[in-house]
Order: sequence, then structure tokens, then C-alpha cells
Amino acid sequence: MPPVVFPGRPSGSATRSRVLVPPSDAGWAGIVMTEWELTAQEWIDEHPHDEFNYVLEGTLVVECDGETVEVGAGQVVQVPAGSRGRYRAPRHARMLAVYGPNPDGARSTIVGLRALDDSG
Repeated sequence: MPPVVFPGRPSGSATRSRVLVPPSDAGWAGIVMTEWELTAQEWIDEHPHDEFNYVLEGTLVVECDGETVEVGAGQVVQVPAGSRGRYRAPRHARMLAVYGPNPDGARSTIVGLRALDDSG
């Protein structure tokens, strides 16, 4: 499946993502799933729904609500609804993201993507 532009997830030449279970602008009662990756980058966003990221490859550092965790392949990290998540991959990380229900189609806050320097 080729990369797909998905509102709220990085896309384009700077990073890659693809939709596995698509969202709807009107909202969704079940889940949404995307596969995405970061390479020496960080992504910051906030969602009105829970987000779980299962790390498929590499190492992902996540900051949320004053806590920082580092997770590797085979581990999962949750960012609760309404919390701002800062996702960093000092080298590379590929994740499966699962979004919880969003039946009202509430919008996410996207801060964006930036390249990391050598200090991460």
C-alpha cells in the first residue's frame, strides 16, 4: 500500500505514513490505524482521543504530561485523550498508531514535525 495523506499524521518526503483503517472527517465509532515512521525527527500533536503507538522497529521517546518514556520494538506507549504528545526518534522508529473512537469528529492540534540535531 502506498503512503496516504492522513490529517494529523506526518506525510510527504520528510517522513512516511500510511493509513490502514481510515478516519472520517465526521468522526469514527471504532478505531483508526496508521503506520508511520520518524528518522532523526520529532512530531508533536494533541488529540481528542486516546492514541497508542506500538513500536515495530527502532526506539521511540515519548513525552506526555510531564513524563518521558523510551520504548523499543515490541513495546507500546499511550498518550491519553487531550494530552500533548512529543514523539522523538533520535535515529529511526517505525510505529503502528491506533486512535481511539472520535464519534464527534473533534479536531486534533498539530504542532508539527522537525528534524533533530545530534543532541536529539
